[in-house]
Amino acid sequence: MTLEQLYFLAGIVSSVAVIASLVFVGFQLRHSANQQRIATAVSYYDFFRDHMKTLEEASLVDLFLLGLERGPETFEPAERTKLNVFYTMLTRGYQVMHYQARKKVFEEDFWHHTQNHFRDHLASKYYQGFWKARRHHFPPGFRKLVDELIEAGPTAPLLEMAS
Repeated sequence: MTLEQLYFLAGIVSSVAVIASLVFVGFQLRHSANQQRIATAVSYYDFFRDHMKTLEEASLVDLFLLGLERGPETFEPAERTKLNVFYTMLTRGYQVMHYQARKKVFEEDFWHHTQNHFRDHLASKYYQGFWKARRHHFPPGFRKLVDELIEAGPTAPLLEMAS
């Protein structure tokens, strides 16, 4: 074999190696993206679980239920503080999900169903008063989303079960 033939053979082998490594990197990126989607779904579950866990306190449940029909002005300062902390945690969790949705960390249908759950909470008269008073604490894109979800209304009454 001549030196020129060896040169061409080495070029072919190196080209094949580059293509194989790019294919491998592609598989690794796909796997990594899938793992990120799974981790995001788990973090949403953790957020949801923690959110529900706060309602284990009986007095907060009572306040939450009253807040469905009554605005913030009807509550005592200590009650408003409890509900404001609750709704701040809730809203920050959805803000994180909104950010992840914009970065396409998970599938659109996952985000769509997440928004449906949030919309149900947004129907609370207390939440709407909370949002008017606190919306300036959130970035413009998220404020726009929450305003649109409030205007759209709930997907179902929060406490009713489908028959």
